[in-house]
Order: sequence, then C-alpha cells, then structure tokens
Amino acid sequence: MQTNRVVRQIKLIFWAIWVALLAALITILIMRSAFGALIDYSLSQREMLKSVILILSLGGIPASYFFHSKKIKHIPRSMPMIEKLKQFRTSFFIKLATLEALAFLALLGHLLTADFTFIYVFTLLFIAYSINMPSKRSIFNELEKD
Repeated sequence: MQTNRVVRQIKLIFWAIWVALLAALITILIMRSAFGALIDYSLSQREMLKSVILILSLGGIPASYFFHSKKIKHIPRSMPMIEKLKQFRTSFFIKLATLEALAFLALLGHLLTADFTFIYVFTLLFIAYSINMPSKRSIFNELEKD
C-alpha cells in the first residue's frame, strides 16, 4: 500500500537525522576536547554569538511547530489520504529541518567557542526534535484533527 510507503519514508528520514545529530554531537565533543576552541573570541564576541544562537533557537522551535500546524490545518478533508500524507510529509520535513539546522548551529557554536551553553541549547533542540518521533497512529491522528 502506498500510504505505508509514505509513512516509512517519514520514519526513515526522522531516524536518519536523529542519528546524524548524535554523530555530530559525539564528533564535535571529541574535536573540542582535542583542539579546544577553534577561534579565540573576545568575551563580547562570544556573548553576541551566544545571544544570536539562543534567540534563533528559542524562536525557531515555536516557529517550526506553528508552520507545521498551520500547514496541516489547511489540508482539505476531502483530499485522498495519500495526498494528505504527502502534504504532511513535506510540512513535517520542514519542521524537522528547522530543528536540525538550529541544533547543528548550536554545535558549531560550541566547536568555535568551547562554551557549554551551546551544548545546553543543542540538548533543548534535540529534545524538541525527539518529541516529534513519528508513528503511524500519531501521523493519522494529526491528519484527522479538525
């Protein structure tokens, strides 16, 4: 059945990105412990970078959820299920990509400055990403909401 194929694609992409985020975390922690901070920023530059990444992250989490829920609400109920799933898949991937990009940005901030605040931001984003773990039931429940 084609609906199962789309659901499998959604799950596969989710888990591939999840593993990539963990691999990036481990790699960056190893690199940081071996090399330290890659750039010696002044205190004001480091705090500015921290502020920018924090603001992007704290704004990006609700923005990704808002975009996804708005896109799902605009799917017509009369549309065939396979088309609903394809629209869901596109919207869901945009939400995941937003969270993933912000998480990688936090890891990059940690690699550049060796400041553990960026690891905390990454953890927050990783949890927000993991909460979105797709299952067939959750996907269909979200599509059937009014």
